[in-house]
Amino acid sequence: MNKRILILSSAYMCLDAHMSSLPAGSTEREGEGYTAAPGGKGITAALTFRALGLDSIFAAAVGDDEYGRQITDFLARTGVDRRFIKKCAGSRTGLYLSVCESGRGPRCIKFPQANSRLDKDDIEAAFMVYPDALYIQNELPYELSSYAVNVARSKGVPVFWQPCAAAERYSEMLPGRFEAVIFDANEVSSYCGVEPNEYDRFLPAAMALASHIKAKYYIIRIPDRGAFIYDGIHHDMAGEYPSTYLDESGASVIYGASFVSAYMKTEGNVKKAAKCAAAAYAYASSNRGDVSSVPSVSDLVRFLKKDQY
Repeated sequence: MNKRILILSSAYMCLDAHMSSLPAGSTEREGEGYTAAPGGKGITAALTFRALGLDSIFAAAVGDDEYGRQITDFLARTGVDRRFIKKCAGSRTGLYLSVCESGRGPRCIKFPQANSRLDKDDIEAAFMVYPDALYIQNELPYELSSYAVNVARSKGVPVFWQPCAAAERYSEMLPGRFEAVIFDANEVSSYCGVEPNEYDRFLPAAMALASHIKAKYYIIRIPDRGAFIYDGIHHDMAGEYPSTYLDESGASVIYGASFVSAYMKTEGNVKKAAKCAAAAYAYASSNRGDVSSVPSVSDLVRFLKKDQY
């Protein structure tokens, strides 16, 4: 039987617009093209868990509009369990707008909309599937995320936290002890005040994280170095795999979800999980898009050079 992972996050329709440059002032300029498709951090994670062989149960909220229908239909086609996607009457589905200009990174605007309508009753209902683990991001209000973590703890469900964002306030650290927390290096200093920007800063940063957040493992993905792994006493490194770095927009989320997938499938082998995550990041960042760059097991095998991970 597959392990069941409950993903608590947000659901968005992603509108990506491409143009040479934004118009100045009130002027008008013609764009080069655009795409609209379901996506965002929560959906990308849910698809990654499903692609890597877990039962992916996604708890989020959408509006009772065409975008909401497109998202739920899309998740049904990809095999993600959508029973706990809340359809909110009178609300619009969240929209994530990304404007990509030539020669610079995208400018992004997020409209949460129905994502703010998820509540504690929805969280309680989702736990009725008896998940083997909870994966949570910083995509929903702190109070709701904190409540979900406490529910998981009361039921003995391990929690994996990948914030996917810098902390807004030190005071809003999620409660309890996590199975693992997964950070990109550029997020770390906002949670603990220490930036792992040099090799000799990796361990102090991990120790500082451990003073603020309780976890069995602390995983810090460091560009061009791989991952720094810390368990409160010992530390280790997991290397990166070569990548073209064509598009890193969804790669960090795919990294975290791949780590959790491999960790659960290998009964907690953190080093193997970090190797799997590194291969997933290399694959995702070598392809364009978020959901379209989610790897399969066979994709990762080609990076790992072995029959299984």
